[in-house]
Amino acid sequence: MNKEALLKTYWGFESFKPLQEQIINSVLSNNDTIALLPTGGGKSICYQIPALMREGFVLVISPLIALMEDQVNELKSIGVKSMYFESNPNSISLSNQLDNAIHGNYKVVYISPERFSNPFFTEQIKNASISLIAVDEAHCISEWGFDFRPSYRKIGILRSYLPDVPILALTASATLEVKRDIETELKLTNPFYFQDSLDRHNIAYNFLNSKAKFKTILKLLNENRGSSIIYCNSRKQTELLTKFINQNKHKASYFHGGLHSYEKKERLKAWQEERITHMIATNAFGMGIDKSNVRTVIHVSLPESIENYYQETGRAGRDGNPANVFLLTNNDDFIELKERIHSQFPNEIELKEVYKNLCNFLQIAYGEGQGSTYSIDLVEYCKRYQISKKKLYQSLVQFEKIGVLSWYESKSKQLRLKSKSKPERIIQFIKSETTSAKIIEYIIRKYSNFFIRPINVKIQTICYALKISSEQFVESIKQLKQENIIDFSGISTTLYLSFQVPREDQYTLRPVKELIKNLIIQKNKKLDSIINFITNDSICKRKLLLGYFGEDLMSDCLQCSSVSCKTDDHIPLNFRSKIIELLKKKPHSILELNQKLYFKPQSLESLFSELLGKKKISKNSNHKYYWIDE
Repeated sequence: MNKEALLKTYWGFESFKPLQEQIINSVLSNNDTIALLPTGGGKSICYQIPALMREGFVLVISPLIALMEDQVNELKSIGVKSMYFESNPNSISLSNQLDNAIHGNYKVVYISPERFSNPFFTEQIKNASISLIAVDEAHCISEWGFDFRPSYRKIGILRSYLPDVPILALTASATLEVKRDIETELKLTNPFYFQDSLDRHNIAYNFLNSKAKFKTILKLLNENRGSSIIYCNSRKQTELLTKFINQNKHKASYFHGGLHSYEKKERLKAWQEERITHMIATNAFGMGIDKSNVRTVIHVSLPESIENYYQETGRAGRDGNPANVFLLTNNDDFIELKERIHSQFPNEIELKEVYKNLCNFLQIAYGEGQGSTYSIDLVEYCKRYQISKKKLYQSLVQFEKIGVLSWYESKSKQLRLKSKSKPERIIQFIKSETTSAKIIEYIIRKYSNFFIRPINVKIQTICYALKISSEQFVESIKQLKQENIIDFSGISTTLYLSFQVPREDQYTLRPVKELIKNLIIQKNKKLDSIINFITNDSICKRKLLLGYFGEDLMSDCLQCSSVSCKTDDHIPLNFRSKIIELLKKKPHSILELNQKLYFKPQSLESLFSELLGKKKISKNSNHKYYWIDE
């Protein structure tokens, strides 16, 4: 089949999105290619269709194991044979996975960049029938990028092993410095560049100062109907805001990294099917999300970089229709942002301590560990070494960046339970038919040794079997403990660690000091850029945004909240129709209009002057404006 037929048969699309076809043609002509497509631009199809049109498979390098798994499942669901390399020690060996990739007739194979630290892997993969090398999130290869990963620098070794295989580098956004780094570090030969304009002309960028953000958000949701995403910087804030919005007659749900995978899927599906309207989320929400009719994106907290802001706001208005994005600020936010960013970096002493403790906990001897994968119980480890999960995660992120190890968190959380009651009493309790009763009944049926010794149960398995949420499960388990039926020792999470280098305490972490220093420098540059972008109210926001990525906008957008775009004769996006709609319903004072629509008073001047002049509106004795029926 040709590429058009494949697009229709597998994905159900009648036509390609902008630049997709040109990128595919470039790849099929064996050209090295750099493709910059905005969020929602359809980057994955640019390598998936060539995979179906050529012998062998496309090797896709991606930074996130969770994303690989999702993409493999999606490809399998439409009949495209694909796989990803797993690090779970319970999965098949690396040697067997390589054998499957090379001889299994797969069309798309996903790997993490850390694999190139393993000489056995690089030696074997060069024998595979690879038709294309696709580097996803290619900005990670640049130290000037917003998510630099040193492991990406090792991808260039493929050029010497597979000199005739074209390379496709994909990213949603990149500055001029990052583009140069991508070309150099991947050793691309006369690459073809494809870059769609980053300008989202249908999006109006609004920056609002607010001391009562929850109330401001409610006002914005009342004004801007339709589906929305609201970004918060903490899990707790997503939950509190969701509760507040639901209490005020909107349908909302929250989404963050602490939810089980099935909960995330259920909430995403409910949002996509518009059974809920508003998704309140941390930045864990958005990667791979494709919903075209998001009308509003609101940032409750300041994003950490312009790149993050562009990607997150880019999830609005993908259908091309008008959309509004709002960033709420107050003076304390800038202090909080600086503290948040600087707290992400453990110091050199802390990193050395964590590394030593990990090796001791896993009983890794000096000179050992390279190429091996280990699992640790997160709760047990943190308890033994008196370290918070947040601090451990921050250290693991830095270890991954310098190529010491790769890691990921198991999706399945476990709880250690112990019976404290006789079987007769539990059987009597089950008759109550409460959620707690159903849980304990399920446990005694599935775990025959429950009354003999403590057991570990998978929370996700029980929740899925009984069709209950994790919140319901936790509350029910607490009730069972209060009833003295069981005891539990806490929720446990398994972390999987794959060590890329042998343990040599004196030398292994030598690069860490320089890495942390450079990362802090880069983070501070990103911080200065986002703060300037937010606080500069004299220049069109769209101009500032595009200028950051090296793209020029000749004229002001006349949609954003900057002073340059708020001329006397300018009416904000959709503002006119909303004012008229309210006045047609009943008389309103200026204050009442302001309570329902977030606007600056001068926005009304030209509109009301026009409507009064045309005798479309008038003012009654209560100083309220009303629409004159024709």
